Amino acid sequence: MNSRKPKGKVPSLIGSTLGTPKKVRVAKCSCNRCHCEIVNGTECYEIPQLGGSFSNRKRYCNDCFRSIIAKTQTDLNIYHADLGEGVMKT
Repeated sequence: MNSRKPKGKVPSLIGSTLGTPKKVRVAKCSCNRCHCEIVNGTECYEIPQLGGSFSNRKRYCNDCFRSIIAKTQTDLNIYHADLGEGVMKT
């Protein structure tokens, strides 16, 4: 599905100004990370950028959203280890 390799760091949902992600059915658009086309009627994930005077929602394809979730889980595992709770299983 992805024709291009995403560039830059994988974002995490921890410690940022990102809102709660949600799954949406979209008209034709492109992934914010890998810029692949998301065709009309396809479900993708939308993550709102909070804190501005207007609403800014970024859309991600399933593969890029999986990368974001994996990075977030890695960050959470680091915090759990710091608290002495061990690593959470996914």
